[in-house]
Amino acid sequence: MRFYDREREMDALNHILSAQAPALIVMTGRRRVGKTRLVDELLKDHKSLKIMIVPKEEAQVASDFSELFANAGFKPNLSSFRNALEYFFSVSKERILFIDEFSNSLEVNPSIPFELQRLWEINRERKKVLILSGSYVSMMDKIFTRQKAPLFNRADLKVVLEPLEPETVWRILDDLGVHDPQEKIELYCIFGGIPYYYELIERMGHLDPVKSLFFGVGQLNEEGFDVLRQEFGQSYRKHFAILEAIGNGQVSAGEIAAKLGIKHTTLSKYIQALRSDFRLISRKVPFGENPARSKKGRYEIRDNLLSFWFTHVYGRNRPPSEAELNMFVSKRFEFLAEDFLLKWLDRSGERVVRSGRWWGAVHLDDGVYDQREIDLIVETESHMYITECKWTGNQVGGKELRWLKESARGVQTAKPIRWVLFSKSGFNVSKGKDVYLFDPTQITEF
Repeated sequence: MRFYDREREMDALNHILSAQAPALIVMTGRRRVGKTRLVDELLKDHKSLKIMIVPKEEAQVASDFSELFANAGFKPNLSSFRNALEYFFSVSKERILFIDEFSNSLEVNPSIPFELQRLWEINRERKKVLILSGSYVSMMDKIFTRQKAPLFNRADLKVVLEPLEPETVWRILDDLGVHDPQEKIELYCIFGGIPYYYELIERMGHLDPVKSLFFGVGQLNEEGFDVLRQEFGQSYRKHFAILEAIGNGQVSAGEIAAKLGIKHTTLSKYIQALRSDFRLISRKVPFGENPARSKKGRYEIRDNLLSFWFTHVYGRNRPPSEAELNMFVSKRFEFLAEDFLLKWLDRSGERVVRSGRWWGAVHLDDGVYDQREIDLIVETESHMYITECKWTGNQVGGKELRWLKESARGVQTAKPIRWVLFSKSGFNVSKGKDVYLFDPTQITEF
């Protein structure tokens, strides 16, 4: 599959390389997000050296460096990671060294980042460039960004590579021969913005990607295990159990703690790691409430594929039914709708103040209350956009607008309200001054 997007990151990286100055570049992000492919594309136009660090004995890693530095029949005899770095700085004529999966160096020898710190400081005048990449977000933070980290503030550029934007995924799917807007959205809601998964879909040809990749001997059958083992190492089990609970519908801290049979205080450190260090989950509170004070928080898996894996793959021996798949896509469609609406409003010239979902009690009549949920609320400087998302085979319109207007009684605002409907299958109402309608074609052609 050809290389897509990443123009902003490529521009920043090329700017650093063209400066002819010493540079320490750090790249991190989720497994499979495309870090290695990005650097490989970058270095096509630059002479460089590349090595991937695999957890093994330091002498074996040093031997790998010896092979890397071999030139014109001469191969240096290196015995440690430190020797290899010294050779690069002092002897090697290559200016750029790309060390992939650098975070594995802590398993080879925990002192390696400290050795690198010392050697980097005393060799800066040699104007070398080190590119260090790693999937372990928190481990990379321990090396580079936390205040007592060995390489704290040493990086000249830190790139946190995020999944591809939906707009890029639409282009990828067009190139793969997927042109139907509904099918594009369904695939995005399952596979997200991770390029590697679309490479697998390309190889599958006309086979059903869900059945072929997740079940039987499918390459993604163990993906949840694989991602978490790489991110968390031996401590992955508690984090796995939390994601499993969220995937099964236990979304509050109390529900998750009860499912795991642990105390809230014990749960919090694992939740914090999943939220802040690894960015695999997020916590949402009803729109308008203070996240720090609200007791109504719900946890969600941010990553589309991991959400699908924990909901419909782990512990299952058959693909989800059409109804189950539609139910899953309908939930992830809400996240896509939020992303789309925020960008649409920005392009329309409206400045967004905040966005989120809302749930709570709505006063319908004297003494009559009903528990309601609103899929999405976006507040701009001038308006409040209140939104309903429907991924069903039926057209939506009048009934949904009436329900939305009833539910909006629970939202406190003095701003004019605009009503927004997202639908898989079209509408039985017309767009109006304060009514906005979006279908799959509009979303995927935006």
